[in-house]
Amino acid sequence: MNVPPCIFAGHPSRNLFVAGEMMAGNVLGKGYTAGVGMSIGTTFGRIAGIEAARAAHKEAHHETA
Repeated sequence: MNVPPCIFAGHPSRNLFVAGEMMAGNVLGKGYTAGVGMSIGTTFGRIAGIEAARAAHKEAHHETA
């Protein structure tokens, strides 16, 4: 999954990964059924984890994007 990076001092962050409501506070709107927040956190947490591992692997092997 390729999403726009957070920009700090004019440069994209290479190691900031978020999931669930932290990435998009409006995912659920005003209300939701119990447990839905856990599903969102689990799903996007997995995606963020995969991307973080990929970034760490690239950095360890001095690869560029």
